[in-house]
Formats: sequence, C-alpha cells, structure tokens
Amino acid sequence: MSTTLLNAYLEPVLVRYISFLNQGLDEIGVVTSQRFLMQSNGGVMPFSSVISGGKSVHTLLSGPAAGAKASAYLAEETAKNGLVTIDMGGTSADIAFIEGGVPLEVTEGVIARRQVDVPALDMTTISAGGGSIAWVDDAGFLNIGPQSAGAVPGPACYGRGGARATVTDADLICGYINPDYFLGGSQTLSLQAARQAIEKDVAQPLGLSLHHAAAGVRRIVDMKMADEVRVFAARRGVDLTHFTLLPFGGAGAVHAVAVAEELGMKRILVPARPGAFSALGLLCTDVVHDHMRSDLKPLEMISADMAEKIYVELQDKAIDDLITEGLNPENAYFSREIDLRYTGQGYELRTPLDGLFNGQLSTQSLSAVRSRFDELHEKIHGHSASNRSVEVVSYRLRVSVQVPKYQLKTQVAKSKNEQGIAIKGERLIYPRGDEAERAVVYERDGLWVGDSFKGPAIIEQFDATTVIPSGWSATVDAHLNLILEHV
Repeated sequence: MSTTLLNAYLEPVLVRYISFLNQGLDEIGVVTSQRFLMQSNGGVMPFSSVISGGKSVHTLLSGPAAGAKASAYLAEETAKNGLVTIDMGGTSADIAFIEGGVPLEVTEGVIARRQVDVPALDMTTISAGGGSIAWVDDAGFLNIGPQSAGAVPGPACYGRGGARATVTDADLICGYINPDYFLGGSQTLSLQAARQAIEKDVAQPLGLSLHHAAAGVRRIVDMKMADEVRVFAARRGVDLTHFTLLPFGGAGAVHAVAVAEELGMKRILVPARPGAFSALGLLCTDVVHDHMRSDLKPLEMISADMAEKIYVELQDKAIDDLITEGLNPENAYFSREIDLRYTGQGYELRTPLDGLFNGQLSTQSLSAVRSRFDELHEKIHGHSASNRSVEVVSYRLRVSVQVPKYQLKTQVAKSKNEQGIAIKGERLIYPRGDEAERAVVYERDGLWVGDSFKGPAIIEQFDATTVIPSGWSATVDAHLNLILEHV
C-alpha cells in the first residue's frame, strides 16, 4: 500500500514531464526510438512505459543507480575484485558496492520514511556533500550536516548570500580548490567569504586557527563517509582489502584519498569526467523490467507445476508489455528468482533460480533452491538453519532487452614531443592545519595515457578537482581514467 501511494503521489508530475519531453523531441525532429528513462534497478524503460502509468515509483533512485551502473561498466575488470563507489555532490554522498562486475541489489527500501517495495540497486545516502553545513553543537562538538546550503544560496564562497560554513568553504581554505578555476573559470569563488564563515562558525567556537578548523571540517566529513562504507560492508559481509574506490560527482575526487586512507584501501579510480559521470550510466545499460507476484506458502507445500504456472503467467505479462512498448520479445532474456525466508522471519532473501532448471521447474529445482537459500543466508548473515522450515514470499521475473551501448575507446600513448604541457603551476595546501605543503597543479585535459607522477598534486578540470596527497601516485590509463595508488 505504501508503494502504491507513493506511485500515485508522484505519477501526475512524472507522466506530465515525460509527455512534455517526448512531445518536444518530436517537435525538434529527434526521431530516435531510444527514448529511455533510468530506473532504480539499474535498467532503463521506454518513455511509453512511463507515460502509460504505474511505473513512477521505479524511478526514485534513478540518479544514484545510473552512477553505479556507469561504475560497473567503466571498471569492468577492476569491479570483479570489488568496487566501492561514492557519488559526492552538493548535498549528499551516495555509496554503492559492486561485486563480480554487478552492483548489489535490494528488493525494498525506505524513502522519506515510506516503505518502497520495488527492486533497486543497493545504495545508501548520507548528508556529506560540498554544501553540507559545518556547525558546533552545545557540547562543543563539530558536526557536518544534515543541513545543506544547496545550490542556492550555496556555500559562503559562492558569494550568493550564503553565510554558513560548508565543506566546500573548508576545501577552498585548505587550498584544494582553485578560486579562479571553479567550473573551468566560469565562476569565481570568494576566499574571503569562506574564511569569514569558517572563522565564525567553526574556528572561534572551538578556539582553533582558521586552517586547523578547515582541516577539521574535512576530517569529519571524510570519516563520516568512511564510517558509512564500513557499516555498509559489514552488513553485507564485504571485505574491502582488495576493493577499488571509485569517486565521482563534483566533490568526490577532492575527498577520495582521505576516505580510502580511513578504510585502508590502496587503489582509487577517478573517471575522466567525474562531475557528469552518472550520465554515462544511461548509455551503458539495457531495458529492464521486474515482474512480481506474492503468494505466501511453505516451500514444502509448493509443487513444481504450481510455481511454473506462476512464472509462465508473469512471462506472458512481460511479453505483452514489451510488445506495447515496441520492443521485440524475441530479443528478451528472462531470469527467475524467488523470495524465501525462514518461517517467522520478518525479511526474505531474493534467491536466483538460474542454473537450477532446464526449460521448466522440477521437484529437484525446488530442492536445490532451498540449499541455495541456506548458502545465501549463511553468506549474508553469517548463519543458516537448514533444519528449519522455509516460506515462499514472492515469485520474481526479470526481463532484459539489450540496446546499443556507449563503447569505451582505448587511447594510445603519445610520444614525448606530442604530449601537451599539463603542469599549470604550484599551490600551497594545508592537509593537517597550519603546516603547509607545496602541491603541483595539473590540467586534467593536458594529461594523456601513461602519464605518471606522485603527490602532493592537484588535478583541475571543468567539472571536478582531484586531490593527490603525499604518499600517493597517479597514472593515466588507456581510457584516460586516473589510477591513484598508495606508495
């Protein structure tokens, strides 16, 4: 009921917007049939599916999901060893895990304190963005967020009326952001306004110097993100030892190394365009629809014929939807899952049936899925109860239709006399307070395949800044990603 109510609340707005966009594309002569909208499950759906109604609630986490899909696609080989993604923007940081090249998924979530029972990529969001406000509580402790300056008026350094100290103001004071090269120089930041805000809201209440206060703001927000990653990893039984951190969003690469050091991670991948990275996710996924039917019964009371009948009915419905959307069912791939739980549990596990049947379900299939559920429960929760009765909660069918995707281009290293000059100069940074270090400043667009250097360094580009402190090195790979490693 909660999910249905949320869908009803959102649908008039989304359907009206997508209808208007669809009509506008027709009017300007864009004739492509590939008009898709991202979903929380990491797939896309045609505009026609949105306009026909009933699907709005499937788009609630579409933005963060696009970033997670882009991460898995870009770092396909790296992601097989495990990937943690942090999308740090102006208000929040979205965190996701990718294992075996695939983002982890959940079947339910909570948004605005409302239960949402639709498939989604497994992500968590915390108030840790560039606009998150720094403040000192009555007990004298420094806090970051959840309040945010947003884009309007924005951090104090924007000069648009904001007066509260934010993470971006602290980054500026510490020397990590160039006040004359924000958004490629299209916006000038006020270092004086940032100083006044940090001094008033943080330094004076805590009795600290300006640079110590700014470094403290950064330290708190970095630990906040690292702690959330730890909790996320522990809850899912994930070992971060060999994982790679992939930061994106406008602020992700400014804080990535500090978060990695908190977590003991040794490798970071910074994509070529971090600030626009989520958009890549729209170009590297397929049309995906999830169909589900709930039918609560003990597993031992379910016959193979009964379960097969439900899956066939779900597949027939999926095929009808594809035809309505103008997609060819012959190009579709169907995968089956079943939600199981031990009798009396208040949660269930999504258990795949892949490899357990040939054509149609059998008695052996149901016996095998019980064993698979026990193994899955052991992996996720650290224990299982193979002698306990199991209940079927829901049957799930996912249909995927492949669509053309963005193809990554492998670049070739240039000879020395062909390379541009990437070094822009030097700048003082204050990583630990009043003690300054001199960092080399590079222009990202001047770097090319094979370029390598050590920190301290700052890499500037139109949509983001990458911070490389002492003890870390950077190398440009064949896709123009920056690979940062602890040395």
